[in-house]
Amino acid sequence: MEAKPIASYRREFSALADLQCAGTVTYTLLREQDAFVISVQREGGPAAAYMLCDTEEDRAGMLTRFLYENAVDPVHVSAILVDLCGSAVG
Repeated sequence: MEAKPIASYRREFSALADLQCAGTVTYTLLREQDAFVISVQREGGPAAAYMLCDTEEDRAGMLTRFLYENAVDPVHVSAILVDLCGSAVG
């Protein structure tokens, strides 16, 4: 079964001297056959995907929105998901 997209959020970043580079990060929630997957991708970079085991759709959606609303950098997503869920499979 192919992954089914549920939600996708794009965050646009402006360049701020010594703080952040300009660019886009996309946070996507997908439904796999037996789990949900959060994919995070910085424009021009590879996507990082994290499987959420034993998580309901509402919670998976809230986690995806949390990452977007807090502009979590792709390199920190795994640590955040472990803190919030107790586990995340990358």
